[in-house]
Amino acid sequence: MTEQQPESGGDIRNIRRFVAFLGIFFILVSQFLIFSDNVIDDVLIPPYTWLAVFGVVILVASQVIPPTPFFQKLSSRFIFQERVFWVLAAILLSVLTTIATANFILFTRVNYIPVVTVWLLSAGAYVYAFFNVSFNGKALLEWMRTNRIEILSVLLVTLAAAVVRFYQLGDLPRVLDGDEGRIGFIAQTTVSGLLANPFTLWENFGALYLQLIFLSMKFFGVNAFALRLLPAIGGTLAIPSLYLLARWIGGQRIALITIIILAFSHSHIHFSRIVSVAYIQGTWLAPLELYLLISGLEKRESWRTALSGILVAIHFTVYLTAQVILGLVLVYMLIAFLLYRTWFKPRLAQAAVFWGGFLCVIPPAAYYFFNDPNEFFNRLGEAGTFQSGWLELTMQLTGQSAIEILVGRFMHAFLSLIYFPALDFYGSSSPMMSMITSALFLAGLGLALWRVRNPAYLLLNGYFWGATFSIGIFATPPSADTYRMLMALPAALIMATLGLDQILELLGLGSQTARTAYTFSVSAILASLLIFNLWTYYGDFAGQCRFGGNLPGRFASYLGVYAGTIDNELPVYLLSDDLFSYGTHESTNFLSGNRKITNFPDAVDVLNPVSGETIIASPPRIEELELWARAHPGGQLQYRYDCSDTILLAYRVP
Repeated sequence: MTEQQPESGGDIRNIRRFVAFLGIFFILVSQFLIFSDNVIDDVLIPPYTWLAVFGVVILVASQVIPPTPFFQKLSSRFIFQERVFWVLAAILLSVLTTIATANFILFTRVNYIPVVTVWLLSAGAYVYAFFNVSFNGKALLEWMRTNRIEILSVLLVTLAAAVVRFYQLGDLPRVLDGDEGRIGFIAQTTVSGLLANPFTLWENFGALYLQLIFLSMKFFGVNAFALRLLPAIGGTLAIPSLYLLARWIGGQRIALITIIILAFSHSHIHFSRIVSVAYIQGTWLAPLELYLLISGLEKRESWRTALSGILVAIHFTVYLTAQVILGLVLVYMLIAFLLYRTWFKPRLAQAAVFWGGFLCVIPPAAYYFFNDPNEFFNRLGEAGTFQSGWLELTMQLTGQSAIEILVGRFMHAFLSLIYFPALDFYGSSSPMMSMITSALFLAGLGLALWRVRNPAYLLLNGYFWGATFSIGIFATPPSADTYRMLMALPAALIMATLGLDQILELLGLGSQTARTAYTFSVSAILASLLIFNLWTYYGDFAGQCRFGGNLPGRFASYLGVYAGTIDNELPVYLLSDDLFSYGTHESTNFLSGNRKITNFPDAVDVLNPVSGETIIASPPRIEELELWARAHPGGQLQYRYDCSDTILLAYRVP
């Protein structure tokens, strides 16, 4: 479908609409200014009310503009045309959002729902400016009927993915790691202060994302399930999102196989079940953004690229993966302009619309980034290869050149998908992809490079290599590659499916020449992958008590859970030591509801508790508390187990 030309007639409704919008805009400005200022007691007319009155007058006046030849001729001017009007409306609403955000920060307003609403209206107006698809109910039903098998297949795979991601979500993994607790604690602070502004950041986590986590806890309580709900939703959404991109690149068959592999990927399942790693949200946002981009360019439909640019801007309120996607799109368009000029030149308008959508929606976040660049570059400052001083230190310790180290980092990031075990924030002895998937991926990688002359395959290569390059060159430590490469996992799985399809074709078992053999072969491989991945996660990992980094991290979670069950306000003491103590992990505070616990490193005999107080022993001091409890009988002893090992003993004093 090609772009339709905007209307150029002199319909008087054009100028009426424009004037009416100005009136509405002035009313909105007045309300934001009023609520951005301090309340004045006993005021008869609040400040800026005159602006609202002015807006009402303009709104009413728009309805009485006469259809004279003068106004009809004026209505045909460029600024009053359909597309121009909606783009202008989007820009003005975005500017209003930015100004309101700045003023709300200044006067510490905490309810940003009106601001977010206007922001989303700005995005909607921009997409609408280029939307030229007419909906027909009967045509839609006919399309669904024609494609019912495909739609049902995607829904079933999505449902299966949801089952393995939501199954015992609050109980597996059995503990929260320290970062999960920190995020849960920070999410609860978004009701006030700087993080009440949805466009701010905390350690590159978008405040809007943290606010959604808090909203989940408001509905489901302050617990592990509520904390992990958004990652599980994001992991599930990755299935239909990746299907769209894979289908555009390789067709329906390739797409279906790809999402089945992703649905049961053990690493994707795991990171869909913990909140400490926000890269999981990029596994549905990035494929959707890139699908809208490439389909919009190839079909020359500007509304698709407009929506793609808007989603990338919204992505900035979730996590730093948006920075990588933005850089990827920029490089992709530069390469297309230089090397694919015949294809790209007729699509320059769609490319411009992408950047227009991004620039229209990003200003509220950009205002914050400009005023607090340190937070925007937080991760680069703390874990960046260059900014943190890691490169210089490694050169001194190893004697290697910068080039050697950077090449090694790039290869380490690449091998984290297929070779190195996924330990960080996981604890699995397997790499992110299984051996069979890795073999298929390597075959598909070569195929994708061979087909790079196709713009869709150029984007696929850019997706994979851009993510790998960003992680390998700009991020440390190397151990973190095994979860950061989640960014590249969707692209890698598309390549793996391409590899499988091509291998079967070369063996004479292609889908066109030997349909039954092809179906049987693919089904057997997918069944093998399903069994391997489910066993890797639910059998080998989930029941082995390896999550949480180390024993003190796991103990902190058990400590928080138990402290949250204490039904009195009397003091709680922890028999601590240099390794196990209260305050080392935020998971304790999150799970206990900020229950205060007093560390007691001295011998328990020195402690003089009163009736009803609770004494908790860390693993090295469990025996000590058992002996003390026998000498002071009558209280309640409670054990907590980490798999088969006792990790905590609590005693309520009689």
